Amino acid sequence: MITKTDCVLWLMLILLWPTTKAAAAATGLNAKPNCPEKCGEVTIPYPFGIGENCALNNHFILQCNHNSELLLGTSNISVLEISVESGTISGSILTAKRCYSGSGAIISDSVSSTNLGEGPFTFSDTRNKLMGSGCDTLALMTDPTQGFISGCASFCAAETPSVNTTKDFCSGLGCCQIPFPRSVKTLNLSLSTFYYHNRTLNIRPCDYAFLVDGTSDVRLLSGSVEEEFRFSNGTIEWVVKEQRCETSIHLADYACRDNTDCIYSENGQGYRCLCKQGFHGNPYLGCYDIDECKEPTKYKCDGTCKDTIGNYTCHCPLGKHGDGKVGCEGLGITKIFAIIGAIIVAVIFGVLILILRKERRKQRNFLKNGGIILQHQRVRIFKAAELEKATKNYDDSHLLGEGGFGSVYKGVLPDNTQVAVKKPRETDKIQINKEFQQELGIISQVNHKNVVKILGLCLETKVPLLVYEFVSNGTLYHHIRDKNSQILST
Repeated sequence: MITKTDCVLWLMLILLWPTTKAAAAATGLNAKPNCPEKCGEVTIPYPFGIGENCALNNHFILQCNHNSELLLGTSNISVLEISVESGTISGSILTAKRCYSGSGAIISDSVSSTNLGEGPFTFSDTRNKLMGSGCDTLALMTDPTQGFISGCASFCAAETPSVNTTKDFCSGLGCCQIPFPRSVKTLNLSLSTFYYHNRTLNIRPCDYAFLVDGTSDVRLLSGSVEEEFRFSNGTIEWVVKEQRCETSIHLADYACRDNTDCIYSENGQGYRCLCKQGFHGNPYLGCYDIDECKEPTKYKCDGTCKDTIGNYTCHCPLGKHGDGKVGCEGLGITKIFAIIGAIIVAVIFGVLILILRKERRKQRNFLKNGGIILQHQRVRIFKAAELEKATKNYDDSHLLGEGGFGSVYKGVLPDNTQVAVKKPRETDKIQINKEFQQELGIISQVNHKNVVKILGLCLETKVPLLVYEFVSNGTLYHHIRDKNSQILST
């Protein structure tokens, strides 16, 4: 009979199950909660696990012995690495070895037999190779379940025991290699000979047949490996289910979790799972979004980075254009401001130079026009800028008259004093300076109420300017001819 307490417990389990899955994805767990993640130095990712409660099913149960050695099920394969991304296991495979006596008799002969069982495991056909080592050697591999046999032969040049290899390839001199067939689950390695080492006993008395993968360095075969070379590294591929993606995705036991893709393996005849692009984690527990902006060395961005679900955006800085993930083009706002700043500084310097040159020119004119002497006389020395302002830069509306000497302009000083500014023409500077000195000498000596007084002069121009008091009662001609004029009556 189901009690009320049982119903509450079941309800809590149902409510907590999605939360547990989401938490596993968010924290990036590699194994199920409360399950060991390592055996020795080897990481154990789910769907693998130690014990049936930690593995997806019985096929993925691993054994961790007292020596902290991880074993694949009940096989003799010692697991060195498990990769969820590539769906591979790197393991130690027993080497086949045969040795001969001085008379050519076989004194030891050990074969290698590895059975991966009925589970979702197969030897990798793309990463593994069969290699033979010896000087009168036939290295053989067979799979009794599929009825195939294959091998390669290795010989040595006369009295040459060295092995001609690179890191992952041997040429046939002292060793040989052949590619691996597809979908092999049972592998037997054995050795045979052509001449029972009668011709090469003094070179290498022992032969080897072994499996190598991309992690093996076959150059280690050179020299004395006879006694220590008992195991080699081989690669085993695995799938989570021996089914196709399109049929499994609708099943209740579909193994791929949130944010994952289903990948079918032709060699394993089944599917495995991968996190979608932009996601990370264990695809059998759930993948979480990567913040690409926090990993600039891995995810390039030459501008402003913004994380999005499963991806990221990268906008080029102001003043640049293009794809920030590839590279932005243009000067950029910093360089633009730097250039503008440089131009402004250059303009300022240019203006300052012009002002300085103008001031120096004024000073030269001042000295040339006798400013040192005249500035100590009872006469006001005007600045050129003062007179330009007073006459509105010698505007035509301020023109009072013209003569052979030059033009006369009306001006108003800052204290509202009206003046007449006599501006000579720059035709003959020597003659003008002579006339200027004569006129200045005459006017400065005359003091009469009917004679216009000189108020000052400007020496900063090329030709000096005379500043007179402004007479607003008409012209001299008018007062001579006009009988009613009272100006000249006294």
